[in-house]
Amino acid sequence: TLLLSILSAHPEIFCCREELGLFERLREGKRGKEPLRLDRLYLSFLRYPIHKSQRRWCEKTPRNVRRFAQIDAYHQGRFQFIHLIRDGRDVVLSKHPDDPERHWVDPERWVVDAAAGREIANDPRVLTVMYEQLITDFEKEIRRICAFLNLAPAKEIIEWHTYAEVRQNRAFFSEVKPINPQSIHKWKKPEHQERVAEFMAEAGAKELLEFYGYETD
Repeated sequence: TLLLSILSAHPEIFCCREELGLFERLREGKRGKEPLRLDRLYLSFLRYPIHKSQRRWCEKTPRNVRRFAQIDAYHQGRFQFIHLIRDGRDVVLSKHPDDPERHWVDPERWVVDAAAGREIANDPRVLTVMYEQLITDFEKEIRRICAFLNLAPAKEIIEWHTYAEVRQNRAFFSEVKPINPQSIHKWKKPEHQERVAEFMAEAGAKELLEFYGYETD
């Protein structure tokens, strides 16, 4: 959600405000399998202004990482995919906005999604972005993302917090806030060790952390 807001500041990208889940349900179409709910995309185009400079559109649904083959088949290769990965030990600490007593992501879901990201990591249409690097070396990562997308690193995206069009999302709990490095390595705090141990006990979690370059010892 943070990256979506950042990308929405670029003058050439129209970002869909909501998660559309386009590839969750498919139907037979003229080109084979196509999203059943394409109307969600068209509604997004109708509900929000599209500026003349915006020549590309972007949509964020976390489960898209599991639907890469379907996305590829539908778009016939004419797409680019950014996989944002974050340390699973921090991910599983996040609380659900509708129920502060419940965690948003369970360990199994992180493992499944991270494993799906590993399968597509070498595809030239995929860019893997580390959340932690985006936070700690923002401008370098944004320039790398823009280069991948064949876009100039416009001042609007460098100063995204001023120009972002996606400014509210339930994942933020409130309006978008500036990048905060305190969101990194929360898992190291003593009060989270029980939850972290639960995560590390999940089959495949340690292996995937190491694949993405996270410390595990």
